[in-house]
Amino acid sequence: MQRLIAVVGVALALAAAQAAPKSAAPVPSEEALPVLASSLASRLAEKALRAPDGSDVVLGAFLDAGRMETCLRTIAQGGGWPASWLIVSDSTRPYDLVLRIALATDGTIADPDTAFFATRREWDDASFDAAFRAATGKKPPHERQRNLVIQSFTKTIVTDYVYDLPATGPGAKGLLALLPEGSLIREAPAIDLRDGKHHTLAIVLIRPRFVPADCSTKEGRRVGHRDAGGVLLVLAGETELEDQLDITEIVRAAAGNVLVPRFACEPDDVEPGAIDALVDGRFEGREPVRLLDLSGRVAQSPIAGVPVIVGIKRVDGAFKLFATPEKGDTPLFLIKAVSGELCRKKGSAPFPPTRKWVCGSRQARCRRRGPGTRRSTPPAKSCRSRKTGA
Repeated sequence: MQRLIAVVGVALALAAAQAAPKSAAPVPSEEALPVLASSLASRLAEKALRAPDGSDVVLGAFLDAGRMETCLRTIAQGGGWPASWLIVSDSTRPYDLVLRIALATDGTIADPDTAFFATRREWDDASFDAAFRAATGKKPPHERQRNLVIQSFTKTIVTDYVYDLPATGPGAKGLLALLPEGSLIREAPAIDLRDGKHHTLAIVLIRPRFVPADCSTKEGRRVGHRDAGGVLLVLAGETELEDQLDITEIVRAAAGNVLVPRFACEPDDVEPGAIDALVDGRFEGREPVRLLDLSGRVAQSPIAGVPVIVGIKRVDGAFKLFATPEKGDTPLFLIKAVSGELCRKKGSAPFPPTRKWVCGSRQARCRRRGPGTRRSTPPAKSCRSRKTGA
């Protein structure tokens, strides 16, 4: 897996610092700031602090290398070296991060000796003293000159985990040899359509990325970890694709997004660095969410966690894929699969379990009773009524 971090930060305000006292530590140059920011961010990334709402927040999710560089440039522009109290405000959170940024004697940035989260407020010397006492239980340190630097960001940090995709096309093995570039087979169960041939119904993700859940929240535990990207439904025979259907926009229209369940949350997923460890370990030991359930009597199934039903129907003697919102109309002509028996009587196709008119002749026109109808219209003489399905 590769980790791709996209950050959008906008500085809104800063408090200009007073002139810094003389120090043996050399003031870092503009060219050195990216390296210093990356070093400090990596040292803080796995550390977690208790937020005012009671949750434990990993600093890497609040202040990454890009944001850290912005903060160091703000300190430099305000004359805040060799030491400043940095207050980082993220508009998407109701609290701010306060930490001590100081130069070491060798010109690098020392590990902060004090760091804490505090409820957002109008920051000045008095509010800083109050926040420090509340967080540490101690008096603020006596400083001849105190530098307070406030850095605000208007957007949150988003971390994308991008899959290393397998090779596809000529030279690839199995189903991958039949799929387009950028494909990742999410699930591919065999399906018995009772025609004596081997078939595979696959859900394929196109250029997917892993989207971890915040398992410390109720909503995060409900949806679990998911994959984002295009969604392709594929029906494959032994040597060729029989049909394929891009259902990305159907999923988007039904769910409001294109997110497919990957793993359920586990208790350890809330620990600092747990998601990075899960990704780096290539999800070893984790059981993926099963997306399709083809144990019924028809070749269709809802996609787990997505309000869309997918399946197979027969059209002009060929198998075709379909997808429909879960609350939409279910196609009438479905192929029984797996544990079911394919109906072959007089050319009729099986219907979903309910009472229907089954025609003895393909030319006869039949009517069926829909849900909630007390009586059905008598069909043509060439039709008879019977109950089909389980």
